[in-house]
Amino acid sequence: WVARMTMMAGHFTGQMPFKDVFIHGLVRDEKGKKMSKSANNGIDPLILIDKYGTDALRYTLIREVAGAGQDISLQYNRNTDESESVQASRNFANKLWNAARFVMMNLEGKTPEILGKPRLESLELCDAWIISRYQEVVGQTCDYIDAYGLGEAAKGLYDFIWGDFCDWYIELVKSRLKADGDANSRLVAQQAIAWVLEGILKLLHPFMPHITEEIWHTLTQKTEGCLALESYPEIEEAFINPGLEASFDLLISTIRTIRNLRAEAEIKPGVKVPVMLQSENELERSILQLGETYIQDLGKVTDLQVIDQLTKDPGKVIAGVVGTVQVLIPLTGIIDVEVLGSKLEKNLDKVEAEIKSLSGRLSNPGFVNKAPADIIEGAKNALNEAEKQAEILRERLQRLQ
Repeated sequence: WVARMTMMAGHFTGQMPFKDVFIHGLVRDEKGKKMSKSANNGIDPLILIDKYGTDALRYTLIREVAGAGQDISLQYNRNTDESESVQASRNFANKLWNAARFVMMNLEGKTPEILGKPRLESLELCDAWIISRYQEVVGQTCDYIDAYGLGEAAKGLYDFIWGDFCDWYIELVKSRLKADGDANSRLVAQQAIAWVLEGILKLLHPFMPHITEEIWHTLTQKTEGCLALESYPEIEEAFINPGLEASFDLLISTIRTIRNLRAEAEIKPGVKVPVMLQSENELERSILQLGETYIQDLGKVTDLQVIDQLTKDPGKVIAGVVGTVQVLIPLTGIIDVEVLGSKLEKNLDKVEAEIKSLSGRLSNPGFVNKAPADIIEGAKNALNEAEKQAEILRERLQRLQ
């Protein structure tokens, strides 16, 4: 095809039809076989488009490109016409759609152009963090596209949009976007979230053109033109702050640990708890103190103490570690520690009994030699899962100091 196009263009126009040729891999079926008419193992893209949407299928195929010439494996169930791979991309599109709806509901009818770009000196901690991350992703995406790393670009955008923007930044600014909050803080949050969202739509447009076009017109309230004709985002170095990003990683990990400990201790979602964060590292303590509001808000913390060392016995606590930071949640008066410990011990006894039974079956030559291979494999998988559960339960019991 390349040779034919080159010769035809040279003959009729005297020019080369293209400067670069991207040689992509094959899209292989669910068994890893090459799709062909003779094997009758092709997948009708219209079926997947009807089920999951055009953008979802397009994004899946791009995301799975590991590099020029590398084949793509597309998960597909021919009995149900379902694809886990494409469904994951549809979920991503839904996540973006819902996030955009939330943003636009909190802009008071204003567009990113009306709100204007936020000034660096007016940004709050989480605003500066998301904009720095956004600028990093702009550079990363452009570099990948220039190098034809389309799959890597798609994966990077997925991680930033789903993780940093949707799961963290939107949660961090929800309280500031409320109408009864501080007006100046709300305006800065609106500027930052609108600017980053429009940038996300531009970055993602080559990968998901339809949904990004739809959201962009609604966000900008433009009735003419199209997103494809807009300038692609470029890095603005002034907004990049690697030190802040590293600091924010500590805050996010701390919040995540608090949430996990709450779940392990079966603390009800509506109950706020006291938390102690202990670290001998002065820099870590200063970062935790700067992000105190975020930790209290997202971790549902009522009293936060950032200390260099424990000066008294905290009593019954559940504990976790983030780097060199020890996270302690006192449990007295919040849950019945004895009841929780008893429950965990019963669950551990049950799992250990299952481990003993499965181990006995797998060490029995009569079972191993006579049972079908799939039954033996199932028993091995069940044993591995039970051993993992036992390890988690032992750790949870150990945390109940």
